[in-house]
Amino acid sequence: MVTFLRVVWLPASVVGLVLGWLWLDAAMGWRGAYLPEVGLPMVVAGALLSLWCAAVFLFVGKGSPHPFVRKTKYLVTAGPYGVVRNPMMWGIGSLLIGLALTLGSVGLWFGFAGFVLFVSWFVPHYEEPDMERRFGQAYREYCRQTPRWWPLGHRPK
Repeated sequence: MVTFLRVVWLPASVVGLVLGWLWLDAAMGWRGAYLPEVGLPMVVAGALLSLWCAAVFLFVGKGSPHPFVRKTKYLVTAGPYGVVRNPMMWGIGSLLIGLALTLGSVGLWFGFAGFVLFVSWFVPHYEEPDMERRFGQAYREYCRQTPRWWPLGHRPK
């Protein structure tokens, strides 16, 4: 039961926050940009990228993308992780923006902003030190060659 709760709390929290942001829209009478023709492809792309990242973690890294459950045994640099070090963030971000546009939600834009702030703190303060401790020089070399967030304009030294 404890393992189940360790796995479920993060996704359940995300679903709860999304529902809370949608409730906020209704409570405040907010209506945002309603562009499902843009939003739906972003939702699909974000979901596919997130699933791809999870599959690479499972099959290559022999672990989970969940940061507090089953850490990978091997450093993952394949697939989307060869382009940026945090492609899962692109997937989740695309999902949030896509949902905001598909549903015309202002609250989800606030949620996206909160997500960006959280990830901007979490990655350098928790995830990267943990990865460096676990994978040492291999991770430092990966960081030198692969950008954290933005794939364009990166030139390995």
